Amino acid sequence: MQVLAQALGTSGPSVTEMARRLTEKGLLAYKPYKGVRFTPQGQRLATKVVRRHRIWETFIAQVLGYTGERIHELAEKLEHLSDDEFTERLYAYLGYPAHDPHGDEIPMLLPEEAWKPLSRLPLHQPARICRLPDTPPLREAADLLGLQADKPIKRVRLLPVDHIHLVEYENHLLWIPPSLAENLWVVEIP
Repeated sequence: MQVLAQALGTSGPSVTEMARRLTEKGLLAYKPYKGVRFTPQGQRLATKVVRRHRIWETFIAQVLGYTGERIHELAEKLEHLSDDEFTERLYAYLGYPAHDPHGDEIPMLLPEEAWKPLSRLPLHQPARICRLPDTPPLREAADLLGLQADKPIKRVRLLPVDHIHLVEYENHLLWIPPSLAENLWVVEIP
C-alpha cells in the first residue's frame, strides 16, 4: 500500500481507506498486508476509464490539433463529462483508432460490453437491449412501444421508405422509427 500511496502522492491510511471502500463496492479485492487487485467488475470499469481517456486524447490531438502535455490535461477533464454512449459515438467518429496519440493501445471493450445502436444491428441477429434513450421524447417513444432494458430484440427488416426498422420484441412485431433506432443501444447475443 505504501508504494501505491507514493505513486498517488497521498498517505498510506488514505490509500487503505480508499481500498476498503472500493472493496465494499466490489471493485477491488483487498486484504490488509496482502495487497490489492481488481475484481472482474473493477477491471471492466478501469478498462472503460482508460479507454475513454485515450479516445478523448485521440480526438484532442487529431481533430483539435493539440500537442504535448496539453492533450493529457484536457482529456483528464473531458473524460468525466462523457457517458458510455457519447464515448462510443466519438470513437466511431474517429474511425475506430487502435492507438492514442502517444502510441498507447486504446483498449477494446470486453465482449459483453460491445454495444451498438439498434440501427446498426445486422438483420436477424439476436440482441439484448442494454440502454434506453435519455432524451424525454425518445424515452417516451420507447415507453409507448413497451421497450425495456435487458429484453431480447431482433431487427428483421429495414423499410426502404423512411428507414423504419421492423423488429421482433416480446413475441410481437414493432415498427421502430430511425431516430429511436439510433438511440436504442443493444448488445449482440448468440
